[in-house]
Amino acid sequence: MQVNITKRIDTLEGKRYCSVVIGPNGRIKPNWVVVNDQQEKHPEGAYYLDWNEDGKRRRISVGADAAAAYNSRVRKQRELDAVSAGLIVSNPIEDDSRLRIHSAVDDSLEEIQLTRQRKTWLGYRVSLRYLLESCDKVFLEEIERMDLLRFAAFLRDTKKLSPRTVHNKFADVLTFLQALSITHKSGMSAGLLAEEIRPQEGYL
Repeated sequence: MQVNITKRIDTLEGKRYCSVVIGPNGRIKPNWVVVNDQQEKHPEGAYYLDWNEDGKRRRISVGADAAAAYNSRVRKQRELDAVSAGLIVSNPIEDDSRLRIHSAVDDSLEEIQLTRQRKTWLGYRVSLRYLLESCDKVFLEEIERMDLLRFAAFLRDTKKLSPRTVHNKFADVLTFLQALSITHKSGMSAGLLAEEIRPQEGYL
């Protein structure tokens, strides 16, 4: 069984899983994929492993880091080769049912692009990309109140955004999380969080 690796990217036709570009060293060339037989650079999106198992296609997200994705592919290929040889594999890479943040962001942006105005989609795309930059969690369910407060501080201190823009970007992320039933957790009340980072006089 062959394990393939692709990257899910934005194209003019919507989201697509595209083959990655392999460099001279045999590793993934970060952010480069093949689109319509042409190599293109796409920093957005996440890498995916896919393979056939028991007659079914399996696909899992392995994050946005090219080196980590390559290592995951090597490990998964060794697992499948070992299983085919009748060996017992310890600590296999599972098809985890938990939703990864990168996958959730990609799916949400695709839905917004299909159902809302382009201006709205562009705004959410920036907000959610900032969330990915600031948050080191892998799974959506791992996001906690402190991650969102750090996100607000990231917008203010790293991106140097105005108080009003910080508030708007924060509101976009809260809407995203509410749609996925994440803000029901203790300390994650959307109303209370929005109140904590509301624009104030002298905010910056």
